[in-house]
Amino acid sequence: MADNETAREQQIVKKALKLFSQTGYQSTSLQDIADELGITRPAFYYYFKSKDDLLWRLIGNLGDQLLAEALPIVNRDGTSEDKLRKLLIAHTRQILRNVDAFRIYFAERHLVGRSRDQRLRKGESRYVRLFEMLIKSGQVSGAMRDGDERVLALMVIGLTNSVLRWYRPAGNLSVDDLSEIVADLGVNSLRRSQLGPNGSTGKSRDNEVKAGRSLRSKAARRVDRRSE
Repeated sequence: MADNETAREQQIVKKALKLFSQTGYQSTSLQDIADELGITRPAFYYYFKSKDDLLWRLIGNLGDQLLAEALPIVNRDGTSEDKLRKLLIAHTRQILRNVDAFRIYFAERHLVGRSRDQRLRKGESRYVRLFEMLIKSGQVSGAMRDGDERVLALMVIGLTNSVLRWYRPAGNLSVDDLSEIVADLGVNSLRRSQLGPNGSTGKSRDNEVKAGRSLRSKAARRVDRRSE
């Protein structure tokens, strides 16, 4: 394909990504895309056979990208908690750097054909199993809470995916900052509680006192700086 044809194809993909994300796949016609780009509808078919093919171009490889980044993390040395944290960071970064595509994926993936749906489901199951393996390993070692590992895996993945509902690139948190927060929340939610004899969190009274003093000291320093 010539360079100018490749550029035109990329323009179609970019415009479809924007329109499908904003107004929905079913509410966006091929004519809408063609009008936005200033091309004829027949010209569209030179690049894509159908609207369904365009949708697949947008979302078909998203799962492959997640798996490609996840497998090296799971296979390297380290504790289950450490791997899970890195996996959640990678997952969050991936979806926040492809916000429109993943929003389309979650909203419209049921509209792909049967064979393509089976391919997506296969990739999703393989991906979830990576989380299950890490959680199960953490349970065996005593680091993670008891429970059905698949349910826990789906819940922690769901926590990560929820950022798509409210994330805005112009916000105060960068993608990396938000990824760290999500990973911490996810890992902490799965960590086994260390309960003391009185049902407390297991943190000693001395540690609680030290933590309180540290927080008060930091607060005092912030007040002093503001008064300067």
